[in-house]
Amino acid sequence: MPTPLTALVFPDIEAMVINQILEVAGYQAATVRPGGDDFIAALPFVWVNRIGGVRGEETFGGLRMFDEGRISLDVYAASRVEATDAMARVRAAVEQMQGTTRDGGSVLRTWEETGPAVRPEEPNTDVTRIGYTAGLRVQPA
Repeated sequence: MPTPLTALVFPDIEAMVINQILEVAGYQAATVRPGGDDFIAALPFVWVNRIGGVRGEETFGGLRMFDEGRISLDVYAASRVEATDAMARVRAAVEQMQGTTRDGGSVLRTWEETGPAVRPEEPNTDVTRIGYTAGLRVQPA
């Protein structure tokens, strides 16, 4: 008997992205920034947060449910050069998710909504923050 659509459990897109960054780019990533000295020790660090997105369906040859998450990714590093290099690796890691299955979900599509840009950080912290927004369309694996 097929699984009813209301019983589908969608994967945690934040967890999928965090695990991808850890495995592919090799950077620490989480939904919560470490505090104090732990933050400095973690650099470069990637702060990952879902900032929206919707669940939808397509009816092209049948019904298919999916979740389109918008993810904000902020790379923190000790210098602009290090942050730029880390951002390039993070972007590549997220792009490589398309067509893969991990953490209970299949990634149907990835895209960039806003490209990398320096984002304001607390003054006099000697930390550079570069961020971008990615989109991922996923469905349960």
